[in-house]
Amino acid sequence: MAMLVGLAIVVSAVGLLAVLLFPWQSLNSQRRNIDHAADTLERLQAETAHLADQVADARDPVVVERIAREQLSLVREGDTLYRLNVNPAEVITLPSAWPLPGVAHLLGDGDR
Repeated sequence: MAMLVGLAIVVSAVGLLAVLLFPWQSLNSQRRNIDHAADTLERLQAETAHLADQVADARDPVVVERIAREQLSLVREGDTLYRLNVNPAEVITLPSAWPLPGVAHLLGDGDR
């Protein structure tokens, strides 16, 4: 009889442990999911703010003109355009044992 009571206590303890352990694991999993979602939300909010700044810059004519001049080499009517023509063969000297003959040809230095 005492053994039966002991067995009942052990089975009850294991059952109680199982009932408490599964929700605990679920709770930890949900916490990890919430932390991951919070990190993703923070990253997306920062990206949204950055994109909003880019949209504001795209609407600013001064910024658009600066980008057009710097990145696209555009000029306004009436501007004086200076273009420097440099022969790459005069600026770049390839070693005599250069393994890629096509580069020497592109530089206009075909005798290498």
